[in-house]
Amino acid sequence: MKKYWPPILFLLVLTAACRHQKKPLSFYYWKTQFALNNYERNVLQQHEVKTLYVRYFDVDFKPGDQQPVPVSPLQADTSIRHYRIIPVIFIRNRTFERLTTADIPTLARNVFALVAQINRSQGISTQQIQFDCDWTERTRVHFFQFIKQYRALGEQIISSTIRLHQVKYKDITGVPPVDYGVLMYYNMGAINGDNNNSIYEKSIAGKYNAYIKSYPLPLDVALPVFSWALTIREGKVVQLLNKINFPQFENDSNFIKVSSDRYQVKHACFKAGYYFKENDQVKKEQVPASDLIDITNQINKNSNHRIGKLIFYDLDSTNLVQYETAIFEKALDNLN
Repeated sequence: MKKYWPPILFLLVLTAACRHQKKPLSFYYWKTQFALNNYERNVLQQHEVKTLYVRYFDVDFKPGDQQPVPVSPLQADTSIRHYRIIPVIFIRNRTFERLTTADIPTLARNVFALVAQINRSQGISTQQIQFDCDWTERTRVHFFQFIKQYRALGEQIISSTIRLHQVKYKDITGVPPVDYGVLMYYNMGAINGDNNNSIYEKSIAGKYNAYIKSYPLPLDVALPVFSWALTIREGKVVQLLNKINFPQFENDSNFIKVSSDRYQVKHACFKAGYYFKENDQVKKEQVPASDLIDITNQINKNSNHRIGKLIFYDLDSTNLVQYETAIFEKALDNLN
């Protein structure tokens, strides 16, 4: 005997199933050489990550050039073929400041051709592309025209990174003509010697959150799992230190830990490829695991539960070892 499900009950069950469907988890890969180490591979395997957003190259002007050029195109080993790759092209905003309207089609063709060349050289095919550009009111016309020109060259899904200021001031900076955006929920503060965290500061994020729900594009979200350090000399930031292993400062007699996020330089020295003068301060900036959970709570509250995928920036063992690997799944489960 067949069981009969009333239509209303069927729809309720179907809706509940959709709501509890697990969101995809992904990472950005932002090195010029794609070569995963064992730790990175294990993280991807543990969390069943199938898709990676991979930086293919930058677009910028070199001194003396009249046209923009690709900077540091990706090189990769064969392991790149094990993943679904979404190329990411970082375009300096000044590129669109310097180009004329007549130059845009050529730029689109050149970018399209280089992406295709990289795909061929790696033996992969891609169906999506993402453009990362901190466009402004001044450059919106050229950037949006570039996207339209690129779309005309071939059928594919196009996305764009979206900064928080572009969400809040969308009437000024415009909304790019893409299929979806990735909200970059980081790099929201000034890089200076004060006590704020330039990567993530809750009080600053709070000034933008209310505008997320009304942004007229489907949105994924990217959360920060990177860190850096600032060298502060006489109250001014003189160095930005990327990919720093912070425990090395605690085991070095040239440095004294003066607070939870600062070290004082006792003696001038070289460390991790950087030079430090006596009395310099090294300020550590990172986003603790508890803040990642708090960010997902804020996004849930302000997005009408419309976030698609969760992407972490970026896949690098130097970053990942600072977290228990369970945090990636916890943040994903908390995003609804």
